[in-house]
Amino acid sequence: MNNMHVLFFLLLVGPTFSLNYLVFCPLYAHSHHKFLAKIADTLSDAGHNVTFFAPIILRKYENVKYLDSTKDIVYLQPSKKLESLGYSADYSKFWSEDATAIQFVPAIKAFTRMFQQLYEDLKEDLSVLNELKTRNFDALVFEFLCPTAFPIAEYLGVKALLPSLSMTHHPLMSRLIGEPSSPAILPSMISSFGDDMSFSERLQNTIGDIFFTLFVHYPPMTSFGDHSKLIDFEDMTVRSPFMFMNANPYLDYPRPLLTKSVLIGGISVNATHMKQEKLSDKYNEILKKKEKNVLISFGSMIFSKDMPLAYKETIVKVIESFPDVNFIWKYEEEDVSFAKNLSNLHFSKWVPQTALLADSRLSAFITHAGLGSVTELSYMGKPAVLVPIFADQLRNSKTLARHNGSITLSKYDLSDFDKLKNAVYSILTEKRFKDSAELLAQQLSDQPISPQTLLVKHAEFAAKYGELPNLDPCSRQMSFISFYMIDIIVFISAIVIVTLGVLLIVVRWTSRFFVHLKYKSE
Repeated sequence: MNNMHVLFFLLLVGPTFSLNYLVFCPLYAHSHHKFLAKIADTLSDAGHNVTFFAPIILRKYENVKYLDSTKDIVYLQPSKKLESLGYSADYSKFWSEDATAIQFVPAIKAFTRMFQQLYEDLKEDLSVLNELKTRNFDALVFEFLCPTAFPIAEYLGVKALLPSLSMTHHPLMSRLIGEPSSPAILPSMISSFGDDMSFSERLQNTIGDIFFTLFVHYPPMTSFGDHSKLIDFEDMTVRSPFMFMNANPYLDYPRPLLTKSVLIGGISVNATHMKQEKLSDKYNEILKKKEKNVLISFGSMIFSKDMPLAYKETIVKVIESFPDVNFIWKYEEEDVSFAKNLSNLHFSKWVPQTALLADSRLSAFITHAGLGSVTELSYMGKPAVLVPIFADQLRNSKTLARHNGSITLSKYDLSDFDKLKNAVYSILTEKRFKDSAELLAQQLSDQPISPQTLLVKHAEFAAKYGELPNLDPCSRQMSFISFYMIDIIVFISAIVIVTLGVLLIVVRWTSRFFVHLKYKSE
């Protein structure tokens, strides 16, 4: 009888198997690593064999612990040229400069140069790829922003490519697979507009979209095995069975999606784990001193220490005007002489952000609106003052504003005492912000299918079956005229015009005929 029970259980749960995944993650930006590392850990937790291939570009990320469950990590030391390219990027200028599509292009090209140099380094020494080739990977997960992954996939002979994106969407990804991404209804990756745009905003969004399409391209790369064979990025992207994007349908703008696009936004947030995190005595002491507490952090790519002094001084004055509120500010250097030794202001080069957001004693978050921070505060139900600096932060702030739990300020408002003070006062005292933030958190907690489940099920399906041409829509190959039915519109319009013309001629002829008859009868 016991054997029968065991057999029934095995039939019920089905066969168990492990698939081999390679997650390719160059170390150059914290939020991107965190996203890909969470994908790796989720697949490892599902019982699969995961290798995390992490070429180092910026050494400051070399010893950061991003992985928990995934133990097979392959680091690749950078060449001197690659390392120098990593440190050449300077984003602090965006504290005082606009970050339009045109102004942001040089930053994107800086990333492209890094990835191209990484490609050159790998081409020069294939030893690490030769070792990886022996592992017979079923699928490769990588970020679409890094074109180096395509020749790697071709060289390793991986049957399933799974492009991913640590941001909410990429218009080029959508266009390549035939997915609608009209700039009239969908804000671009770095747009400062929402989805309900005026004519002027739609025009700017469209121009920005066209500018990116025309001036941001992958550098040409050839096969590692055959230098005469050019890598076809577009074809390899189209043949990818699925794409994973860091967007959540209950948080982001609604938009038309193909089956290929899998939204796994929130995968990097483990709400249960966050709520179980223990704060150190230092932070417990701070939080228990006052009834209300505010966390200030502007992320890991642009530092608070680099903001204009006028911004720092305004923030300090605002903090000084709230003596009954504690402020914890992530600040990256020791010199805080501008802060007047305020008793309710506490600096730290690093803060346990997730543990603080999960703590009921934290009242609000002042943040740069990076997607990771926006997602974390949304899952934890914290009201926030959003101060986007550059890139997708502007779009993220607009996205969250739709849920009524936040206030958005321009970075230039950091020099305006009244604006900043009023925003902090409102977010701390008006209950509607807290209620809206908590409602969103509850919805994210109760979403029908978790991001983790979406990832694992689609990744397993892709690794098992490889390319899925049945998911490739015919519309992808249609011309602009056919897709937007311009030919149909012109054809029907011509018929209508001809018909109306004929009717007009008939009416005129008939009227003249009867007038002529009347004249003859008279």
